[in-house]
Amino acid sequence: MKLKLSAKSIFIILIVLIITMLTFNYINRNNQLNSQKIQDIDPSKEGKTVGVNIEQNQPNGEKIKITADLMEENKEEKFIKLINPITEIIKKNNITKITSNYGYIMNNYSKFKLDNNVNIYNIKKKFALKTEMLLGMFDTGDMYTNSPVKIKIRNSKIQGSSLSLKNYGEYIKVFGKAKLTID
Repeated sequence: MKLKLSAKSIFIILIVLIITMLTFNYINRNNQLNSQKIQDIDPSKEGKTVGVNIEQNQPNGEKIKITADLMEENKEEKFIKLINPITEIIKKNNITKITSNYGYIMNNYSKFKLDNNVNIYNIKKKFALKTEMLLGMFDTGDMYTNSPVKIKIRNSKIQGSSLSLKNYGEYIKVFGKAKLTID
């Protein structure tokens, strides 16, 4: 027995086959969507944010940008911990970068602490500061540390045992036994 198929019958078979495949895919997709359950948030991960990017524009035209790998927030104590934060202060196209391994925002978000390998640098002013820890206040811009510091301004290097910065670094005072080297 020979079966002879014309072009018309092959076309009808293909149309029926396509319609059945589309119907099967539609039913299968709806079953998958309905079977997925909503997962509850793990309480141990609540308050943690991965990949943080915060930008703030000041009324004086200054822009502050903070990026971090991870942020942990404690809402009861109003405390934020940032891991690998990078802060950029942009003032009239003059960029100051502040980096550290850990950053803490505390005391009702009014004070901050930068910890482990703190670096502050401004390429335009040829300024670099290195220390292990830096404490400060957001509203006044005052910062201080009791850790040893290394400062490089243009061709001058200053090493000291502690440091005080006023008004976001406009005024710098090195305490203790300081060493000045001019290249």
